[in-house]
Amino acid sequence: MHKNIPSTAAKEIVSLISSKLDKIGVMYRIFSRVKEESSLNKKIESDEKYINGEAKIQDLVGIRIVLYFPDDIELVHSVVSSSYSESKKDASIDDLDANTFKPVRYNLVYNLLDDTKYSLSTTNEDFVDNTFELQIRTVFSEGWHEVEHDLRYKFQDDWLNNSSESRKLNGVYATLETSEWTMVQLLEEVAYKHYKNGSWEAMFRQRLRLRMRGFKLNECLNNIFDNNYELAKKFYRIDRFNLIQELYKREYSYPLELTNIVLFCNTVFIKNEAIIKITPPEFFDEFSA
Repeated sequence: MHKNIPSTAAKEIVSLISSKLDKIGVMYRIFSRVKEESSLNKKIESDEKYINGEAKIQDLVGIRIVLYFPDDIELVHSVVSSSYSESKKDASIDDLDANTFKPVRYNLVYNLLDDTKYSLSTTNEDFVDNTFELQIRTVFSEGWHEVEHDLRYKFQDDWLNNSSESRKLNGVYATLETSEWTMVQLLEEVAYKHYKNGSWEAMFRQRLRLRMRGFKLNECLNNIFDNNYELAKKFYRIDRFNLIQELYKREYSYPLELTNIVLFCNTVFIKNEAIIKITPPEFFDEFSA
């Protein structure tokens, strides 16, 4: 079994996850880090469970995916879990009640693939598990979490007599979380207005919220929608989450262009005959099963 140094393993993990997400157009950024030896030693020495062999370090390599939209979190979780074996017992996913605002963790632990397992070549190797930690965040919450982690979590004594200020910091997070969902709703409203006005390219652009190579809609498709608003309504109502899931499940590999996505939607969900007639046969055959 080949073993990698942690930095090489991190690059391979980032490469694999990126290739999966790029194919389905999710808007994201991805980062990685490897614990320095001093940080690793500090973590081992800080908890007897590591020293006594009751547990192992699981986040020698940390991967963070930062998403543009909060409704992509579960989708990305599903995609990564199809490539790596998830250690469900070690996941930290907060499920908060309606009256609580605080840092929300979406931290997952995955087992490494056999060909990416670590070789530390140090005395710490026995303290480290063959896993990596994945954190999923959103763009708005990312900066807040960085501040909270570096200036409050790491230095909790600084905040012992500052409960009011701590609550206000949580309030900043509450504002950001609300803003994220408001942004999605605003984009939905813009998409709906374009649907009502018959501006199909703009409707799809704002409704899908995907990173595409081209947003030009085939003229035949434009004409079909212009003459059939009920059909356009069916496309507008396609569930975005289900669409992206199907792109992934069916291993979509064509260019992420608007015309192709509309043809895919029709083949999988709508099955309109007029659109089928202008769909390349090989495309239809691949995704109609």
